[in-house]
Amino acid sequence: MFIYNKIIMSKSDRMLINNLVYTLPSVETVASQRNDMRNYFDQRSYNTGQTMRAVFQTGSRFIDVLNSQLVFDVNCTNVSEADPTWGKGSALNLIKNVRVYHKNGTELVNIQNHNLSQMITDKSSKSRKWFDTVGYPMGYDVSTSSSGLGYQAVTAPATKVQKDPIVGGKQQYVIPLSCIAPIFNPVQKQLMPGSALGMGLILEIDVATSSEAVYRSTGVGNVELSISDIYLNLSTSVLSDDAVASLNDVASKSLIEYVYVDTYTSRLSQPAGNGTISTSINKAVSFADHIVSAEIPSANRNTQGADEFQLTGGSLPSQYQYQLGSIQLPSQVFTDNVNTAYIQMLKTYNRFRDDSEAPALSYINFDGNCYTKTCSFSKDQLLSLAQLPINSSRSLRYEQKYVAPPSEPQSVFVFLHYIKSIRCSLSDATVNM
Repeated sequence: MFIYNKIIMSKSDRMLINNLVYTLPSVETVASQRNDMRNYFDQRSYNTGQTMRAVFQTGSRFIDVLNSQLVFDVNCTNVSEADPTWGKGSALNLIKNVRVYHKNGTELVNIQNHNLSQMITDKSSKSRKWFDTVGYPMGYDVSTSSSGLGYQAVTAPATKVQKDPIVGGKQQYVIPLSCIAPIFNPVQKQLMPGSALGMGLILEIDVATSSEAVYRSTGVGNVELSISDIYLNLSTSVLSDDAVASLNDVASKSLIEYVYVDTYTSRLSQPAGNGTISTSINKAVSFADHIVSAEIPSANRNTQGADEFQLTGGSLPSQYQYQLGSIQLPSQVFTDNVNTAYIQMLKTYNRFRDDSEAPALSYINFDGNCYTKTCSFSKDQLLSLAQLPINSSRSLRYEQKYVAPPSEPQSVFVFLHYIKSIRCSLSDATVNM
């Protein structure tokens, strides 16, 4: 037996058995370096109503967009009489329209009224823990007071803890980059490719006016806002030579696919006394993921005396459905009350089956503050009659009937969220919709 072991045991095995191996263990990560990188905008300061622009200067580094942030200071003036807050929203109220372009000029994102769309997404899909942690530096009100929305645990002090822009006359806000544009929130949660997509990426943001962004409950003079010390805090990675070679080999043969859920906005005005809403959506419906409709009293828009992000709730009862030919969704009949609308919201954002993943948006706050009409197209809905997935369709109609016509005009927003795919080669990218 001793002779047998001596024959088959190699030199490295004998070193290992006698604890004489001093080599470093193999490295499991494919990144040779990781660090945050500040990427500045064309200007360090902007006034409300202007357009902010930044060009990504990351080189061939890969960007961890889910761990990156937009950072800026908000300065308030003329606050002697007012008590301004972000209302039901956050500092994201300032991010009105967003456009992202590839370095070759291809438009990758173009969202109107992104601040309203993202607020709805946050409240419908994020947990209370998220609002207490990530959401608080964004400016969301997480208090349990009557002015707050009860996102914090019930044991928290019943005091207002929203990061108001008037604190010290200047307040810093940190917004996840994934909340700024959907291209920074990839479906597969992967890094953004460096030289093919991230390098030279152009981000343009239309800043909302002070009247659109801020709500003041007191005073008569409008608060004026400005943005300063703005930059992107990008989490970047330098990949090892072997990893880069492997990716280049894949890209040269079959391309690298980068998928995200983009947003198309349809906006219409509903006059007082009109009891129905009927509109068609023809933008990329065949790739639809889900759709959201919301209403705001027209009188609340562009005024600091009312919260522009306070959605019309159950106080204006209505019925709704989305129609594809003869197929009605989310069911074969109109969704006719707040209860079923709330359940559809939970199902749309995959928050109905697991209580631990329930969103921070409770039923009470949904009814009174964030009432939406939603429908999922890819997660849980099938065309029951044709036995085909719903995203094979080419057009979509939204129908809504009020129980009693509204006594004041309403602004109706319909946000269609649809799949968009970018196919990256070694140095370029093309968009498939």
